[in-house]
Amino acid sequence: MTEQVHRTSDTPPIPRAVQAKVVIRSAWVQASLNYAGMQNLGRLFCLVPVACWLKLERSEWPDFIRRHLGMFNGNPFISPLGIGALARMEADHKLGRAPLREGVIERFSERLSAPLGAVGDELFWAAVRPQMVMLGVLIALLSGVWGPIVFLLGFTVWQAIYRWKTFSWGWASGQQVASVLRDRRMRAPAHWAGLVAAMCAGGALVLLWMRVKHGAGTVPSWLLGLVFVLATTGGAVCVHRRRSATWALVGGVAWGLLACVGQGLLTR
Repeated sequence: MTEQVHRTSDTPPIPRAVQAKVVIRSAWVQASLNYAGMQNLGRLFCLVPVACWLKLERSEWPDFIRRHLGMFNGNPFISPLGIGALARMEADHKLGRAPLREGVIERFSERLSAPLGAVGDELFWAAVRPQMVMLGVLIALLSGVWGPIVFLLGFTVWQAIYRWKTFSWGWASGQQVASVLRDRRMRAPAHWAGLVAAMCAGGALVLLWMRVKHGAGTVPSWLLGLVFVLATTGGAVCVHRRRSATWALVGGVAWGLLACVGQGLLTR
């Protein structure tokens, strides 16, 4: 992805220590959510390590703070994409590569908020979360306490990777950050997550049905295999047609329900 974005050769790469501070702080980007500027204070909190790295003069701090008190909002898990772009703009301004005109940061932040929210919601709330929830449910039915542990660890790893990556993409692209949001690879997990969610949903429904019907009896391997194949096929069709992962999840639930009904009819 980074090959497709614009780079300025005179802009130094941001140190990993600074990037790590920004990414860690981004976990609290919504801590000061307010009606006036939404996540503006959280964004400013994240950018402070960048300002310190750029060694802003005492006289430059008031303007820096004022620029980042405007409207900023988006999905918290990919908000580092916008923060990285803003950090790059501040670096270019400090180094004289692209001096900031009055109001540029404020307008850029406000216009970036809507796509950050839309892409992030599609990726996490409609894809990654259903995937990890269904995976956690299936593992919980099989091994108990490991289900919620897998869910928490899996979701934490997903969002941590995206926080780090999106900040890097935002820093590399600067004001051309729209090219990252348009890149298909940015949204690819939102489609492929449906495969995992569909398989887990079908398998979880079969396990629940069998436990209610026959106590803690074992589930026939042919039935789990059938649900696996049908759910995977349905998820693959949704992915091929570029449907949301939610549709793949619904498909997996539907195949699981049909398998349960069929098993119930066969055992009567």
